[in-house]
This record gives sequence, structure tokens and C-alpha cells, in this order.
Amino acid sequence: MPTREEVMRALTGTLLIARQDPRAEDCFDFSVEGFWKSFFAALVGLPFFLVLVLHELFVIGPEAPLAALAARLVSYALDWPVFALAAALLVRLVGLGQRYVPLVVMVNWATVPQLAVMAATVMLVLLLPASLAPFLLVVALTTVLFYRWTVMRRALGGLGGTAFGFLVVDVLLGILTERLIAALFGVG
Repeated sequence: MPTREEVMRALTGTLLIARQDPRAEDCFDFSVEGFWKSFFAALVGLPFFLVLVLHELFVIGPEAPLAALAARLVSYALDWPVFALAAALLVRLVGLGQRYVPLVVMVNWATVPQLAVMAATVMLVLLLPASLAPFLLVVALTTVLFYRWTVMRRALGGLGGTAFGFLVVDVLLGILTERLIAALFGVG
């Protein structure tokens, strides 16, 4: 488990990426131990994820809210290793095997501010007129996807097209994982 200082340093790195600061990579631990510690970001981001899920359950109101919540939590837990496994195959396929650990470490930690932005947006949507909700959610989602692409591009050594391909695979795997788990839980 990372120390508080390691968590804060990694989260600082995620903000420096957003600011296009060249020192961002210095904030991450790209050792084997740092690779495994980066999965702690799932726990750091969990409160933001819960805000998103509870908002979704409140708005959609499924017939089986506990099953839906359980399915979303299992899907969330699986998203992290699923991306890491897919990335292991993809970096070798495109000849960037040496970029695997930086990619996973940076993407894992960068997921925390992405979740925070989306959670803040859904809370803001609750306070504003309903007519603004779709616009705000699209802006937030676009911002998060652009940021995630930026993180992947930096981690892959500046290759924007390759990063876009990784982003598409990441999003599709997330959707597939969520749908499969929802089906297993009999929700959605």
C-alpha cells in the first residue's frame, strides 16, 4: 500500500499532466512496486465512483437497486486489471513494451481526478435546471476523455494516434465489462 506522501505525489502528477507540465512524470513511481501500488488509486477514487453510481441509481431507479449497485462495484473493481491486461498485449503489439508500466501507473492514478470531475458534475447537475444536465454531462465527459487521452499520449511517449487507439480499446472494454457483469447480476 502506498504511503500518504506517495498518493499525494501521484495525484499531484495527474494535475501536472492536465497543466502540460513536463515534470509530471517525476511524480510517479515506475518501479514494479510502484506499478502494484498504483492500483490503490481504485480505493482513492471509490468515493467519487459511489457518487456517480448513486446518482445513476437515483435517476434511473432500477427495480433491484442493491443488485445494480453490486454489479457496478464488481465492474469497477474489474476495470482496473482488465485495462492493465489489455495494455500488456497492446503495448507489445505496437512495439512499446517499455512504456507498459508508465502507461498503467499514469492511467491508474489519473482515473482519480477523472472520477472527481464526473462526480462534481453530477452533483452540480442536481442543483441546476434539468435542461442544463445533458450539456454539462457532455462537456464533463468530453473533458475527461480528452484528459485520459492526454495521459495515455504522455505515457506512450507522445504518440497521439496510438494513444487514441488505446483510449478506444479502454472505453470499449469498460462498456463490455459493465454489460457482462450487469447481465450476470440480472440488471440493466
